[in-house]
Order: sequence, then structure tokens, then C-alpha cells
Amino acid sequence: MVRLSAGEKKKRLIVSVCKKLFYRNGYVGTTYDDICQEADIPPGTITYHFGGKAGIATAIEVEYEAQNKQYIEKMCGDLFTKTQLAVVENFHMWKRIYEDDNIRRFLCEITSERIPSKSVHDVVEYYYRCVMDDQEVSRIGQNELDLIVAAQLGLSDALVSRVSIEQEKFSYEEVAHFATRFFLRQIGMSDEKIEACIADGKAIFDRLPIDNRYYVDFQYDERYVTKVSGV
Repeated sequence: MVRLSAGEKKKRLIVSVCKKLFYRNGYVGTTYDDICQEADIPPGTITYHFGGKAGIATAIEVEYEAQNKQYIEKMCGDLFTKTQLAVVENFHMWKRIYEDDNIRRFLCEITSERIPSKSVHDVVEYYYRCVMDDQEVSRIGQNELDLIVAAQLGLSDALVSRVSIEQEKFSYEEVAHFATRFFLRQIGMSDEKIEACIADGKAIFDRLPIDNRYYVDFQYDERYVTKVSGV
């Protein structure tokens, strides 16, 4: 068993408390006093470990992005290619943003004061590398990939903001389709191949036993992962 330092325990406590507060009250609606009272800590502890409230939100967002992917991967195992999983994960992410008002509010609020985060960048870069490996794309260097990831993050933020303003104008399928097409175009896939990949991934997604209870209060719960043997 790995023993955590006092500082690491404090960081985990703050994140755990803020997951519930940010989910239920929103990022903007949660004050420093709320966090300090719930975690029983002085304000300086937040600054020391995270630099401020935005640093906590970034830590939660990184977990959220990674655990949505983890949920789908655990459900599907090795049944599908990395490209198919990427499409499925994208549809899953956008459907949850549409269905969960609390998550949509949180994501929209943190985009309004977006602070560039290497952690978030690394998560999205990993998604790209999975698909690039699957598609045997080797011509994209690190500098170009950095710019592609930055563009992807900017697009995602813009889409979340737009959806929050006019959710009824776009279906989650339209937004997920657009975001996936943008993602795959950046690695040089043809539109014809992209459309085939999206149709294939959406068909898989529609047959998966998704249970959104696995992620309430930003708390990932593997009890709600149902492994599939074929869909």
C-alpha cells in the first residue's frame, strides 16, 4: 500500500470536496468560504496546493475527461479499434453534456476563465496519439501536434459555450459529429473515411449499456460499468 504524504492527503480532500460543490452549486456558485468550511481548511491551503479555485477545477476536469474514456474502454475491452473507441467516447461525452445540466454548467463556467493547462493538453494529446497509432499516422511532429491539440481544446470550449446558449438549436448528435470530424481531419483522414468511421462508431455507441450513474458529483464509480462481449 502506498502511503500518502500529509500534503497529498490534503490535496485529495480539497478535490473530493470541490467535486461535490462544483457539481451541485457550479464553479461560479462555489466560494472559497464554501470550500474552506466544507474541507475544514484555511484559505491559504487552497492557494498553496492549487494556486486558486481554477487550479482545483482543472484537476477535476482532467479526471472527468480521462474517466469518461476509461468508462468506455472498461465496458468495451478489446472489442473495437482505438479509432472506433474515440468516436464512441466523443458521442458519449457530448450526450452526457446535453443530459447533465450540472456538468454542462461546470464546463461552460470554467471555459469563461480558461487557464492553459498542461494536464488538460496532455489528456487530449493522448487521445490523438491513440488514433494516430491506430491509423499508422507518423508524419505529424510534436510541434504540429501541440498546435492541433490547442485547436481542439479551443473548439471544444467554443462548442460547450454555444450549446449552453442555444442547446435546443443543436442535437448532441450534430455537435458530436462535428467535433469528431474536426478531430479526425487534423490527422489527415479523408472526409469519406471520416464519415464511415463516425457512422460505425455511432452504431456501436447506440448499442452500449451506458449507465450515467457512474459519474454523479464527479465521482467515478465502476459499479456501473457493464462489460460487453459483443454489440
